[in-house]
Amino acid sequence: MTLNYSDARSSLKVVITIFLLFVGVGYIFGLINIYNHTGMSYTGVVVHYRGAAGEEVPPEFAFAKLVNENHFHVFALSMLFFMIGVLFTFTSLPEPAKAIFVAAPFLGMFMDFASLWLTVFSAPLFAWLSIAFGAFMAFSFFMLIGRPLYEMWILPIWKLKWKESVPWYLR
Repeated sequence: MTLNYSDARSSLKVVITIFLLFVGVGYIFGLINIYNHTGMSYTGVVVHYRGAAGEEVPPEFAFAKLVNENHFHVFALSMLFFMIGVLFTFTSLPEPAKAIFVAAPFLGMFMDFASLWLTVFSAPLFAWLSIAFGAFMAFSFFMLIGRPLYEMWILPIWKLKWKESVPWYLR
């Protein structure tokens, strides 16, 4: 099935745009929530999941907390990444690039959640990996929603103005 976002019907562009903008706003709210709980800092992540120094969270409570947070987030983020990944596959990028981009948020999510478990049950230094892979997951997410929006609304203007002189990675 081929779909060219630049030449798509206006109604399709509008519904895809609204969906992508709303999930983008939802993701931003999720990032704000993470900031409110951890400050997006190493210390904040460690304290949130392991407890403050001298007030460590017992392992059984830490386990229950991780299961409680992860069961919902793994399911919801997988569905979200699947939906935006499918929309991303209709972009004009080469297939190998699309395969890498659609796999990236799943890899980031797996590594982010794995590093949280390691932070709690192995060593607090793994919190750094959680921060890094959480940022990678967010960057991947915004790439997946940004490219279709670009191809629907900006690329047609570029093509009108510059025709075939638009570089391949911007087409």
